[in-house]
Amino acid sequence: MKRAAREAAPPIFWNASMLRFLARLALIVLGCAALTGSCLAHAALVDSEPAEGSVIAASPGMIRLSFNEPVTPLALKLFYPDGRSAEVRGTAQDNDLVVELPATTDLGTYAFSWRVASADGHPIGGTSLFSVGHATQRSAATAPSPTTPLPIWLARIGVYLGWIGGIGGAFFLTVIAGRRPPLADRLIVALLGLGVIATVISLGLQGLDELGGDLAGLGSTAVWDAGLRSRYGETLGFGGVALLLAAVALGCRRRWLAVAGATASLLMVAFAMTLSGHAGTAPPIWAARPALALHGAAATLWGGSLLPLLILVAMRHESAADAALRLSATLLPTIATLVLSGATLAVLQGVTTTNLLETGYGRLLACKLALVLVMLALGALNRYVLVPRVAAGAHAQGRLLRRVLAVDVCLLVTVLAVVAGWRFTPPPRSVAAAEAALRHRQMLHIHTAQGMAMIEFGDHGSLDFRLSGADGRPMPAREVRVILANPAAGIEPLQRHATRVEDGHWSVDGLTLPIGGAWTVRLDILISDFESLPLEGTLMVP
Repeated sequence: MKRAAREAAPPIFWNASMLRFLARLALIVLGCAALTGSCLAHAALVDSEPAEGSVIAASPGMIRLSFNEPVTPLALKLFYPDGRSAEVRGTAQDNDLVVELPATTDLGTYAFSWRVASADGHPIGGTSLFSVGHATQRSAATAPSPTTPLPIWLARIGVYLGWIGGIGGAFFLTVIAGRRPPLADRLIVALLGLGVIATVISLGLQGLDELGGDLAGLGSTAVWDAGLRSRYGETLGFGGVALLLAAVALGCRRRWLAVAGATASLLMVAFAMTLSGHAGTAPPIWAARPALALHGAAATLWGGSLLPLLILVAMRHESAADAALRLSATLLPTIATLVLSGATLAVLQGVTTTNLLETGYGRLLACKLALVLVMLALGALNRYVLVPRVAAGAHAQGRLLRRVLAVDVCLLVTVLAVVAGWRFTPPPRSVAAAEAALRHRQMLHIHTAQGMAMIEFGDHGSLDFRLSGADGRPMPAREVRVILANPAAGIEPLQRHATRVEDGHWSVDGLTLPIGGAWTVRLDILISDFESLPLEGTLMVP
């Protein structure tokens, strides 16, 4: 009797060795957070009017910021030369953000602090400086503090566990397995519940990130309203409905109704994935979104089946062998869809063999690919060796199948942790756009009533500038002295004498600056023995 009871009892697959493996895996998952780095901009500021660091004669009636993709204004604030600040409103016009400014006669340096949502739903921000009449020393505008990346990353992992593990698990149990023990339903419902909780938390964190607040601001209704109105809010909304459909499907007693609900849930979560994020906004949209939907559906089907299949095998349920065979039959088309759609998305994101390990996005992709390759190898082992033997009655292979499936589940969690890191890493296409925008912004325009200067910082340490008078003609000058300063970095001013190329055209070659960032450029232009003109502005140096 005791021997029979021992044979009937399900084996313990969460043993001490598995717990040690999970402990090591947790360290790996936490290490993935280091790969995410800090939150980077996913859209790039291409130009601004007034130009960054420019000196203009009169107060502008508006500010125009041009980006490389459409943006949505979130928080806009203007800081006056005397330190006062005022909230301003802006409207999006294609790739431009147009802000009407209040009338003012104050002279000095203004700071325009802006925070917008890029086309992929991620918030970005910055501050643009310009001066009216003359530049003044002033305290810098305080930029909104970004939300801590760790809570956003952890919440996103919870969302993915609910989507992949919960919805995919519900689809496996209702469509593929059919008969299953109550424990399987309870574990999948727990994952669906985790997904719902993570969805609500992610909605609040998205609002915090858009408004630049900290965790203490979660109690504000404005934060939740911002999260609901965001692109990622749309994704979370459809994903939440998909989670509820999956839970209803598990509770349906009629099989056809359960299958319909689980299928609808799978399709809805695949659609939700296309509404925001890098891949959902990659041009051309007509290719990116279908590829992303197929990739999400295949990943949900494959990844979501691992845990419930492990439960069936571990409990030696009567449907385990048949369910494993049916799942194995879908493995090849599912993997083919996953690979082809993933390759399409990588190409659209600008990933190449040269930049794969040069960008944070590429390194996360390489890490994901390595983990998926291991999972594919284990899947092939299951498909062609272990599952057929277990189905043929080789019970000795059941223990090995259990262990392989347990490793697969742990690898899946690690993959989801890596994928969640993409929230903080722009793809190579966005990096290239940002670099192009930076090259464009390496130009400084200074406009005054007495004269104007257009300054450009070259790639090889050359400073090229053209001078013109109030009438727009080249300015005759006897001598030009260039002074570059970066007091914020504790660097004393650098002084160089410019070389005349032709009338109004001067240059400084062999200029080496120790650091990049915002440098103050002052031109002391000697027009005659009795006349000189100083021009000053801020130049962005890469």
